[in-house]
Amino acid sequence: MDRLGVVVLWLDRVICRALDLFTVTVAGILLVLLNYAVFSRFVLNSSVSWGEELPAHILAMLTFIGAAYLTRTNEHLGFDSFARSLNLGMQRIIACINQLLMAAFGATLFWFGGLAATSFMGRSLISVDLPLVLFRGAVPLGGALIVLICLVRFVGLVMGRINPGELLPEGDG
Repeated sequence: MDRLGVVVLWLDRVICRALDLFTVTVAGILLVLLNYAVFSRFVLNSSVSWGEELPAHILAMLTFIGAAYLTRTNEHLGFDSFARSLNLGMQRIIACINQLLMAAFGATLFWFGGLAATSFMGRSLISVDLPLVLFRGAVPLGGALIVLICLVRFVGLVMGRINPGELLPEGDG
C-alpha cells in the first residue's frame, strides 16, 4: 500500500474513533444531566436552574457533530436501493458526485455556522457560566468534519481504494 493510502486509512480511523468517543461521551453527559434535572424537579421538589437551557444546547451540539458521525458511518439519507441497482462504474460516479455535494454542504455549514458562532463570542448561557460559542462552535466543527470525511472518501473513490458499495449502509438493500 502506498503512503497516501496509509495516511487515508489512518485519518479515517482517527476520525471514526474521535467521533465515536465524542458522541458517546456527550450523549452520556446529556443523559445524566436530564435524569438529574428530572429527579431534582419531581423527587427533591427543587428544580435546577440549568434544567432546560444546558441540555438544549448540548442536544443541538450533539446534532451537528452527530451529522458528521452519521456521514462517517454511512447512515445519512440516501437512495441506496437505486445506487445498488447500477453497475460499478456508475456507482463510482454517483458516489463521487455524492461526496462532492456533501462536502459542499459541509463547507456551507462550516462557513455560515462559523459566522453565526463568532457572533456569540463573549456571551454565556444564562443559567450556567459557560460560553455560548462552546455550543455554537459545533456547527462549523460538524461542517468541517463532514468536508474532511467526504474529501478523504472522494480521494479513495477516485484512486479505486474505496468500493462504492462500502459507502452504503449495511442495513439497506
